[in-house]
This record gives sequence, C-alpha cells and structure tokens, in this order.
Amino acid sequence: MSSASAIQTLSTTLLPFPELMIIGRIIMALFSPLSDAALILYLQECAPTHLRGTLSSLFSTGYAVTCLIGMPLGHESLLGHSLPLLLFIPFPVGVLSTIFLVWMPETPKYLMITKRDREGAIRALDFFQGKKADHESTLEGLTQEMMNNSDTKSGDGSLKSLLTTPHLRRAMFLSISALFLTLPFYPILQSSTHFFTTIGIDRPRAQIQSTLLMVLLTISCLISTSLMDIIPRRKLLLTFASLAYSSLFVFSLAAQFDYPNIATVAVFSFLLAYGVGIGPVAWCLSPELVPLSHRSIMFCICYASHSILVVITNFMTIPLFDIIGGMCFIPIFIVPAFLLILLLYFYLPETAGRETHDIIHELRCAGKIGGEKRPIGA
Repeated sequence: MSSASAIQTLSTTLLPFPELMIIGRIIMALFSPLSDAALILYLQECAPTHLRGTLSSLFSTGYAVTCLIGMPLGHESLLGHSLPLLLFIPFPVGVLSTIFLVWMPETPKYLMITKRDREGAIRALDFFQGKKADHESTLEGLTQEMMNNSDTKSGDGSLKSLLTTPHLRRAMFLSISALFLTLPFYPILQSSTHFFTTIGIDRPRAQIQSTLLMVLLTISCLISTSLMDIIPRRKLLLTFASLAYSSLFVFSLAAQFDYPNIATVAVFSFLLAYGVGIGPVAWCLSPELVPLSHRSIMFCICYASHSILVVITNFMTIPLFDIIGGMCFIPIFIVPAFLLILLLYFYLPETAGRETHDIIHELRCAGKIGGEKRPIGA
C-alpha cells in the first residue's frame, strides 16, 4: 500500500507517466481489501472473548475517521490544489504503520490452533492481554476449538469445503445477508452532495451537510464501539437495521415529493443507525461464524461478494435517482433489506460473548432441538 502511494506520487512529479499511475492504482486495489481482511481477522483473534466485538468495531471506526480526515484534505483550500501532495500523504503513514506491525506478534489463536505452539500462544497472550493467571483457561478454550476443528466435518479450510459443508455454507449466506445491509451507505457516502443538490438544496449547504454526515458517522461508530459487547449483536444489528431502513424509506418519499428538509433529517438518521448498529456488526460477523481454518476464505468470499454488490448498486443508484427520483432506493435497497432482516431474525445466532465452537455448534444444529426446528438465536 505504501509502495502504491509512492508510485502514484512519482507519476505526478518526477516520472510523469500515466502508466505508473495505473500501476499504482492496481496495486492499491489489490492490497486494500487484503489489508482490510487481515485487520479484522487480527483484531478478532487477539481479543479476549468479552472484548471481541469492541475491538472488531474499531475497523469501522477507523474507516469513518479516515473518511472524515480525507474529505477536508481534498478541499481546494487544503490539499485539493496539489495532487502530488494528496497522493503522498498515505506514504509516511503507511511506512510508520509497517514498522509498527513488524513489532507485533502473531495472534494467540493462530499460534495455538494452527501452529500448535502453546508457548508462543502464552507469549502472545502476555503481549495482548497482560500477564495474568487465567491464561490457562483461555488456552483450554483454544484447545477445545482446536479439537472441534479436528473432529468435526468442517473440511480442510478450502473453498470447496466452505461451499459444500451445510453449516459453513449457511454461515456464508448469513454473513453476505448482513453485509447487504451496508450497501446504501456507499452511494450516500460518495454522492451525498449530488443527492442534496438534486432535491433542491443549494451547493454550499449541500457540501456542508456532506461533511457533517462524516462527522456523524464517526461519532456513531464511536458509540457502537462502546455498545458492541454490552448489547447482544443480534439485537444491535436487527434493531438499528430496521431503524436505518425505515429512515431510508422516509428519505425516498421525501426526496420524491420535494421535501428537502425531511429528506435531510432522514439521511442523517440513516447514517446514525448505520454507524451504531449495521457497519460495525456486519463486518465482524463472518469470522465469528466459522472455525479458524475457514476464516480467511470466508471473509474473502464475503468481501468479494460485497464488492460486486457495491459496484452493481452504485452504478444503478445514481442514474436511477436522476431519472425517477428517490423512489429508486425502494426496489434496490429497502425491499431486499427488510426481507433479509427477517431472514437474519430467524437464522442468525448470537455471537457476543460466546466461543467460536459454541456458535458453530448452533449453526450445525440448524436450529433443531429434540427433532423440532426452532429459529436460531431464539
């Protein structure tokens, strides 16, 4: 990522070749999703069970903070007038981050379950959680997960086993369903000024409102960080998803029938609900639903599916908004979202404060107790 930033900077200064800019963008596009996946998996595996959600939510908080910083930096009065400076900013940050990561150890789960390195896992636990007496109980839980990985029919961590093993396939569909709920955020993030001006708000006010949206997103993600391990994640996701899509429905109607002030309040309400209960929860779900051997492939499949859906819905939303107005959000996002919220209500297990092997056991049972089906998480 730092190399990509350096290449793009060089393409606008010392070596002004457009091919270099294209190469830099390709490298950035390849490694940005990889670093996102590695970050979420690392945060989950180094955290104690009771703080797993809190640490995982830092991914969304960091994303919101960087958006908040990047938006004003791109203004003409700051760095918007100088493309080389704007492209160079990530380089020193990336170099310092890379040096810091060299100092970081592997996660206890990886060392214990994959490498079978008990001593290394203890050292990692000392590093991440401090030297305390209950490391043995943590290791017992990791040993139980390791035994479950060996004894159960979860396959070898391949894509084939993910797609052919029923409870893993079920986990994948639930994870993608949760990630679908994040989709309206991206056209709103990228084109909020356009939406505001289209419904009759003057451009200076629309730009201010777009900046305030990023401030609200950052605040809401910080709120979510404090709630992730206090409120059950099922309740957090389902409650705030329902509120978010109700707000988006109000925005669609207000934008369609020329009520710009109501539409503005609805967009802010949507982003508040998204930051508190959708984004942070949806992104941390997929690694919690599968064993360690499948987490990387699971997250990559979910990330790839999400990226494809983002591209499709983004390309649909802007032109349709210009043609038919705010009603375009209803068939693209709102109707599918409420159907998926219903699906998640019946089949998504609670993950907060639970060990992975316990969650997998519930998924494997497919909500059956005594031969009778019941909703998972009920």
